[in-house]
Amino acid sequence: MDKIPRFFIKAGLVYLGLSTVLGILIAIGPGYSFMHSHFGMVGFLSFVVFGICYQIIPRYSGTRIFSEKLAVVQFWLANIGLVGLSLAYPFMRMYMLKGYDFSDALTMVMVFGIIEGISVFIFIFNIWKTMGKNKTD
Repeated sequence: MDKIPRFFIKAGLVYLGLSTVLGILIAIGPGYSFMHSHFGMVGFLSFVVFGICYQIIPRYSGTRIFSEKLAVVQFWLANIGLVGLSLAYPFMRMYMLKGYDFSDALTMVMVFGIIEGISVFIFIFNIWKTMGKNKTD
């Protein structure tokens, strides 16, 4: 397996483990459900899909990944966005529920959400360019 797919799949497995631990903690007390669901769905599922796509699509396209550098940038942005969002959102909700000013926490949620979104669009661009044109085009 190539290096970049391995990075994504291993990160996905780490997020699966985190999601599982947080799922157990939900039974002990509330407050972990957002992190549990994001680490499970965005962390595990998305990262594994990213890794599988980076491994399989170049092989079926008969080419290399359009940009390995973009894939590495995407990897780090996706991790930063996911972890930042998963930590910032519960603080925002807590401040909201207690009637505190939550504007700083909302700003952090938006920043990390945008970082995560940028990472997804980098992935789309990189895979799209990797697939290239069909031979019938």
